[in-house]
Amino acid sequence: MMSKLYGIGVGVGEPEMITIKAVNTLKKIDVVILPNAGREFSSTAYGIAKEYLKEGIEFIDMEFSMNPDVKQREIERKQNAKVIEEHLDRGLNVGFITIGDPMTYSTYIYILEYLNEKYQVETIPGISSFVDIASRVNIPLVIGDESLKVIGLYRKCDRDFIIKHIEENDNLVVMKASLKFEELKEALKITGNENNIVLVCDSGKPNQRVYFDIMDLKKDEIPYFSTLILKKGGIEKWKKFIS
Repeated sequence: MMSKLYGIGVGVGEPEMITIKAVNTLKKIDVVILPNAGREFSSTAYGIAKEYLKEGIEFIDMEFSMNPDVKQREIERKQNAKVIEEHLDRGLNVGFITIGDPMTYSTYIYILEYLNEKYQVETIPGISSFVDIASRVNIPLVIGDESLKVIGLYRKCDRDFIIKHIEENDNLVVMKASLKFEELKEALKITGNENNIVLVCDSGKPNQRVYFDIMDLKKDEIPYFSTLILKKGGIEKWKKFIS
């Protein structure tokens, strides 16, 4: 049997949110990739996965830099894919572990982008932060014929970018909310949606925080793992099941 690359989503941070399939996959990998974007994020995924890994497994701390030079980022990602290919060529099963879902704003995608097509790949889905948050606070993402859009904020987007997506959709998930937090607050105020949101920071972790009013919060108070859900139809009636 050929070796295989596994992309393994381990959930949002709460150990019990990992799937049985992810657990069974972790037990058979020989090499585990711990992605690192220059922040201490790899420890969360590893902390969940470590009890399911077999003894003698090889660990690779793999950096995915946020270099503003697009060409340099491409070179680095190709190098990372090459490292994985070398281990696959040795007949080893490689697991790339990530919090959330491997196909949603994950560095795992950059590996698939540059991995040679001759290799076998299997992706194990994980629970995304916005799915977890909606259930955690008992607020539905979509009802009936409503629309839903998921966006991630990035360094070059502005207030008008956020306003556009608010105006075009019934429900909006905003991931990476901390990156343009002040612009996000302005957009909510301009569109009259200050009271139609829930923001959850570090969902599923011991330090989780939930906010329904973010106007007095500052950018430096919001961690990277912060996701906002906006329901233009209002969330007040759904708060009855929030403890």
